[in-house]
Amino acid sequence: MTEGDAFLHFDGVGTYIEVPSSPDFSVTTTGALTVSARLRPETLLFPNTEGSGYVHWLGKGEKGQYEWTFRIYSKDNTENRGNRISFYVFNPAGGLGIGSHFQDALAPGEWIHVVGMADNHRTTIYRDGVKRDSDVYAGKVTPHAGNAPLRIGTRDLNSFFQGEISEVRVWNRLLTDAEVADLFNADGVPGDGLVAEYLLTQDIAPDLAGDHSGIIHSPTWVPA
Repeated sequence: MTEGDAFLHFDGVGTYIEVPSSPDFSVTTTGALTVSARLRPETLLFPNTEGSGYVHWLGKGEKGQYEWTFRIYSKDNTENRGNRISFYVFNPAGGLGIGSHFQDALAPGEWIHVVGMADNHRTTIYRDGVKRDSDVYAGKVTPHAGNAPLRIGTRDLNSFFQGEISEVRVWNRLLTDAEVADLFNADGVPGDGLVAEYLLTQDIAPDLAGDHSGIIHSPTWVPA
């Protein structure tokens, strides 16, 4: 876990980070994409959800140019997907995406390490260093690179995460199982292909791996 004086708190209402669009964040321009983050939900019943009752807590996409996203379902969603965490890819028009997920019992205040991957064929998701699901999307979804920004805490301002998010990283390749396990265990951050890194333990959102720094909207902080 990141050492620091405080973590950025997402209030579930309007706190988010916005990073300008870049080809580095699109599956179709890199050929493969890995995104990792640690998150600590403050609640299991999110106040600002969308659809059947879910929150997009990290993603790239907005109307007409949807690409990929992480989703967490509120415990009271209407699809019996209580607190499921998913990683999806979409056609630009949106609609039903294809993605990988896990659905575990969560506890408010518990840190979770999540890694999502996509190439030109399938999506994969890991929890706490362990691969949990992998799904083929080729032939069902054809993602395209768009101009939507990368956002943390939301995707397109239609739902908002409540809790903390830290150590967001993006690679332009697929990590190996061993690399994901090492990342979870804090045994090293793979440098090959790392295009963005946001530790989110300070008042700005600098990219420590590249030139994709972001702006924090309505930040608040909680002790580590």
